[in-house]
Amino acid sequence: MAENQATQDILNRLRPTRLQAIEIGILAAIAIVTALLRILPLQYGAYFTAFDPLFQYRATQYVVENGFASWWSWHDTMSWYPMGRNVANSAYPGVPFAAAFLYMVQKTLGFGISLYNVCLYFPVFMAVVTIITIYYLGRELRGRPTGIFAALFLAITPAFIARTSLGFFDTENIGIFAIVATSLFFLRSSDKERSIEQRVIYGVLSGLTLGLIYASWGAAKYMTGMLMLYMGFLVITEKYEIRHLITYTITIGLGFLIVFFTPRLGPMSVLSLDSVLAFMVILGLIGYEFIKDKIDISVFSVAALGFFVLVVLGIFILPAVGIDIPIGFKFLKVLNPFTSTDSFLYDSVAENHTVPWASLFNNYGIILMLGVFGTYLSIKELDEKNLYAILFFLTSLYFAGVMSRLTQILTAPASLIGGYGLVRAVSPFLLEQTPASSRTARRRKQAYGVSKPLVLVFAGFLLVSMIPNVYSAIESADSPNQLASSGISVKVNGEYPKDWPEALEWMKTNMADDAVVCSWWDYGYWIEAMAGKTTMADGATQTTRQIANIGQILMNPPNVSIGMLERYGADYVVVFTSYSEQYGQSLYAGDEVKWQWMVQIGGLDLDAVSYTHLTLPTN
Repeated sequence: MAENQATQDILNRLRPTRLQAIEIGILAAIAIVTALLRILPLQYGAYFTAFDPLFQYRATQYVVENGFASWWSWHDTMSWYPMGRNVANSAYPGVPFAAAFLYMVQKTLGFGISLYNVCLYFPVFMAVVTIITIYYLGRELRGRPTGIFAALFLAITPAFIARTSLGFFDTENIGIFAIVATSLFFLRSSDKERSIEQRVIYGVLSGLTLGLIYASWGAAKYMTGMLMLYMGFLVITEKYEIRHLITYTITIGLGFLIVFFTPRLGPMSVLSLDSVLAFMVILGLIGYEFIKDKIDISVFSVAALGFFVLVVLGIFILPAVGIDIPIGFKFLKVLNPFTSTDSFLYDSVAENHTVPWASLFNNYGIILMLGVFGTYLSIKELDEKNLYAILFFLTSLYFAGVMSRLTQILTAPASLIGGYGLVRAVSPFLLEQTPASSRTARRRKQAYGVSKPLVLVFAGFLLVSMIPNVYSAIESADSPNQLASSGISVKVNGEYPKDWPEALEWMKTNMADDAVVCSWWDYGYWIEAMAGKTTMADGATQTTRQIANIGQILMNPPNVSIGMLERYGADYVVVFTSYSEQYGQSLYAGDEVKWQWMVQIGGLDLDAVSYTHLTLPTN
């Protein structure tokens, strides 16, 4: 009898209330919309998107066939010919390891999904997981409605769709998820309402997810910087307690333990200036614990704020006066976009350029405005969780603006604080009306209350303002990727060109297995993964001289280029030019728009090279 009662009690606790059931239903609907939007490109063919995902697929294949341990000794002879590539020291293992593990699990369970399809749909799977995770983060910060709207906004944000659509099998799949998860676990670990056991568990999870970012994504330093900044502002706003130090220490300690054992990063990365600063924060806070009872906290907070301002000014002023800051160039370029560069190779990558604010607005629309509103309210009602949300949004907004490839960092914070802004914007319309107890209260209610027609007008305004976001989301999702359209975004003779898939299939079938192909670095991953041929350069080639030589081969007269090809032992040259018989001219989507970079990277005189776009008469 007692056992039956205990079982019934468990079932009663598991049974959701009506409100919880509605909430689960809404979240499930958002997850379904998330997946459906991201599989729209399937109508154009089951292809991987962009270039890097093809390397991730090759790497996952290698791990599945040779085991996880083989990663540490993999020397890839198909890339960077003739030197080859030390993969462990030049690539992150996070995405290939995660996809290989997922493939093995589903295979063990008897699903029989091919590795190609596992990798193809992996971004969609991670998008759904991230949507669910940000719901819990929003709920942790400001309640269930904030979580629901944050999940909805993230699901329809074009910037997030672009990096999690079918076939975009790349580092951001795990990176964005892990940033959201680290934030969730970190805040739960430092929550004073939780038991010490729960705090330790969440602290460990926070450290593991921080390590996952580092093992998967080059933008991982953002998360460490964000946590350091948060700890500093806890002191500045006088909200710091020792529980924050415990959480931060566990997170940083475990995270950098994973960094230490990640081959691409290793011990030297732990000893870099930014990493050392992360550990110095721990030492600084321990010292603060000893002196905080002996000093005026308000004076110390002002001093800490002044020190922060000096550091920010130093980042901008020191490079301007010719003093080098001992951190990586790319990291410094993100912190200070005015840092000059003389690398044509770096400048040739579109993702390294700054982002026009119009582009940011096109990606986020009213979500950005709601985010600003949510930030304003969070400042007015400042507590430690609101402080985290404010810093999360403002720092990601800054970094998204200074470099195109970091735009996706803003997706989660904007959705999160934008969701909170929306909840607060509509909350006056949702509050239960109660009779006023006095004439003064009735007057106040009249001053701040609204009528039912105004409620409908405001709701209609919000719905209309979301139309551009939804339209951009669908437009972003419902388009062919680079392989499906051969990099040409317009239809030619009624359909998207299939030149690249056909060319890669031809290379796979007709070229010798040991053939060496020379092409501009953009196409290296495609040729390696889909044609199975050796290339001289790809998107990860670290030898600038190699790419410069390819630029010279493609831009020099044939008598010079052939000699260079023979010295390399190259068998084929692949050149991609886009020409439409329908329009009788170039579509400006191939190498004809890259030739200036080839000249400059190759060290040739731009004025001495003549290039004429192909234009033929139409019939």
